[in-house]
Amino acid sequence: MHVTNVDKVREHKMDVKGARAVKVKYLLHEGVGAKRLQLRLFIIDIGGYTPLEKHKHEHEVFILHGKALVKGGDTEVVVKEGDVIFIPSWEKHQFKHVGKKKLQFLCTKETVP
Repeated sequence: MHVTNVDKVREHKMDVKGARAVKVKYLLHEGVGAKRLQLRLFIIDIGGYTPLEKHKHEHEVFILHGKALVKGGDTEVVVKEGDVIFIPSWEKHQFKHVGKKKLQFLCTKETVP
């Protein structure tokens, strides 16, 4: 078993093309024994966004704080605290901060082929 507190997990700036004002905390990952998925906390400042991307792994997302415009395929929807989102494999997706307070959400990432 692995137990920690979110405040003890290092924050990483998402420094990739197409991202703005995004930080990530890798809460659960292979380094702590999670071999099949990662659990990540995304923190997006006002005006920030993740890159528009698609890939093999799917995502399950839970919005903790704030509001976001989520693009998924040809659809755009505004999500808020308490909403959950499923993003299937190969669907183009992006999260854009559209609220007045910091956006935070939990997001899983499959790590098995």
